[in-house]
Amino acid sequence: MPCAQCGEPFRAAGQGRPRRYCGRACQARAYRARRDGDDRARRAATPSRSSRSRVFDRTTLVRTAIDIADAHGMAALSMRALAARMDVPATSLYRQVSSKNELIAAMIDTAFGDLPLSQPGAAEWRALLEREAHREWELYLRHPWLLEVLNTTRPPLAPEVLAATDRVFAALSGLGLDREAQLSVYLLVSGYVQGMASMVAASRRSARQTGISERDWWSTQRGKLTGLLDSGRYPWLSELAAARPSATRADLDRWFEFGLHRLLDGVAVFVFAP
Repeated sequence: MPCAQCGEPFRAAGQGRPRRYCGRACQARAYRARRDGDDRARRAATPSRSSRSRVFDRTTLVRTAIDIADAHGMAALSMRALAARMDVPATSLYRQVSSKNELIAAMIDTAFGDLPLSQPGAAEWRALLEREAHREWELYLRHPWLLEVLNTTRPPLAPEVLAATDRVFAALSGLGLDREAQLSVYLLVSGYVQGMASMVAASRRSARQTGISERDWWSTQRGKLTGLLDSGRYPWLSELAAARPSATRADLDRWFEFGLHRLLDGVAVFVFAP
């Protein structure tokens, strides 16, 4: 019968357990081959030590989380998805943050820190409110997911958010307003900023989910609306559709600036009216 290792024929023993190999040398080689093959399979199935013990710092963790949220929204951010992006076990993330809430607070602080105050120092109340509103507007355009986590009655208590809020109240505190009136002014201005930014965020979210840009969507709608617009019943809208195919960033900033100035004009009347 042939040897199971080398294939050479050998004479089988007449008694006892049937032999598979012609000699001890072939038996040893077969054993080593099985051992090495099992080791290779085990190594392939088990993450390498370098992957399991990959070292990363908190900054890398937070920046990666921001990248995911910027590209896909907060709904796509989970500890498991973050671990997969970083190619590390999910449990290793908790060496840097104790929970997802702590991660989100760190993301907010990092986003705010990337856009420092353009005019640090003391300022007249209106200039300071304008500065804070512009900063908040820019942050929402850069990171639309901030709207999801800050536009709530229970936002993460991130130090940068608390500092921005405190600056507004500090600016209002010298105007003779009581605490309730100060809070109302703060909510009015912040609500305006978030409302304007939410339209931009919604547009980007729709484009991401459908794969259709704002310009392309309006192009298809214009075809459906041609009959209505050509009817003469909506002359202003017909003129607008012909002159402006879609809004640009410059348009958005101009509309935001117009509304903010009118809003603060109203606050000034409220504060200084006799």
